[in-house]
Amino acid sequence: MLPNDPESKPIPPGTPMTEARIDFGFRIYWTKMATKWDMARIREMKTRVIAVTQQPDFEKNLIERRFRVEGLDEQAHSGASLLALIDVLNALETYAANNG
Repeated sequence: MLPNDPESKPIPPGTPMTEARIDFGFRIYWTKMATKWDMARIREMKTRVIAVTQQPDFEKNLIERRFRVEGLDEQAHSGASLLALIDVLNALETYAANNG
């Protein structure tokens, strides 16, 4: 929902969480976090997150927090959250490259 958008309507309470809504939330969260990082940290975290996502036991689960990334934070994250983080970091790298 965008402010002042006459066609947007609030999401009614009790609306189920869909994969798209969960993914959107992850992307917003990671964008807020990663825009505070310098490019060295962005690249380092991207390398570490990719390494976790390439492990044989990795799966794109939506909610269950089972995957830890050294140096990221003290929490475990869902697979979907880590994949969203990779997308955010790729976008930030592209933005920095194009806007030097």
